Amino acid sequence: MKPILVSLLLIAGIFVSYAQKGKVTSALNYVTSGQLDKAKEAIEAAEQHEKTKDWEKMFYAKGKVLQAVGETQNEEYQDLYENPLTQAYQYYKEATERDEKGRLEKLINLALPMLANDFINLGVTKFQEGDYAGALEAFETNLEIGDQPIFDGGIDTTIMFNAGLAAYNGDLYDKSIEHFTAVKDLDYGDYTLYILLKNSYIAKGDSASGLQVLQEGFSKFPENESLLIELINFYITKGGVDAAQEALEYIELAKEKDPDNASFYHAEGILYDKIGNIEESIESYEEALRRNPDYFDSNYNLGAHHFNRGVNKVNECNEIMDNAEYEKCKKEADAMFEIALPYMEKAYEIDSTDVSTIETLKLLYYRMGNMEKHAEMDKKLEELKEGL
Repeated sequence: MKPILVSLLLIAGIFVSYAQKGKVTSALNYVTSGQLDKAKEAIEAAEQHEKTKDWEKMFYAKGKVLQAVGETQNEEYQDLYENPLTQAYQYYKEATERDEKGRLEKLINLALPMLANDFINLGVTKFQEGDYAGALEAFETNLEIGDQPIFDGGIDTTIMFNAGLAAYNGDLYDKSIEHFTAVKDLDYGDYTLYILLKNSYIAKGDSASGLQVLQEGFSKFPENESLLIELINFYITKGGVDAAQEALEYIELAKEKDPDNASFYHAEGILYDKIGNIEESIESYEEALRRNPDYFDSNYNLGAHHFNRGVNKVNECNEIMDNAEYEKCKKEADAMFEIALPYMEKAYEIDSTDVSTIETLKLLYYRMGNMEKHAEMDKKLEELKEGL
């Protein structure tokens, strides 16, 4: 009887094993039929059973269930798992590691392209929702899947750029630099890449790398006005005589490309001002206004130039003891204030809420004895303060 008993026990064990493996098959069938709640129940039973919990096909099947949940449009099933796509990829990887004989390779390779696409869609959704860290993770997972042999080494530079963009928008600048640099080295043909990479370096406090990237971008896209303007603005912001001289060289290039662009002449005026070439600065602002009379900044800066000259002249006059010489000096100062006035009035016409313009006009009107206008500016300042 003993041999018969042993045989019966073996047969019972085989039946149990087949039954649990049947749960895996059932889970896959339920996925095919769209019954994801039953698929979840079946695969979790197999995952918990001693006979199948370490079976490579169970890991593959669990990945399929998870992927189906991540893809479903049926709201009834969408909350069956948390982060189902990420889990699906982990289960596929585990199945591959356990599949020493490669029996599941074709099945997993069939699943990966769609899963890669799922992560693109997930990344786009996360990005649109403002979850930039989540979008970054999704795009990075897509890139990781893309490293699999089935894709034959192909790299999707658009997804790599999107990963950098998600990181950039999420203030994850180490990551944005990593992905933008990688895509740049793959010769990605978009000039905005260089601007975003520059901004990432600046956010990290690395202005030297930021400048290098801009120069590299301009070298690659020498006709691109946006990169040229970025270079000019970089040098303007950097400050210092050497930086100003560098920027003036780029402005000359910009003017050659677009001679009617008032902003280039305005920028030139700022730079000449920085290096102390006041006459050249005034001339540049005037050139800007010839091209765009309603350019607020050039009107304001010209008004401020002549106003400051007037103030300096007044200080000089106050040192003069001779009355006749004083009056002569005072007339020269008043003439400078008169030159400043129309520029400041034009700036006020363009923007009647700019406090600096109003305060300067208030002083000008007082200096020139126009107390009615002086009171008007004083009232305007009070209104603006009350509105804060």
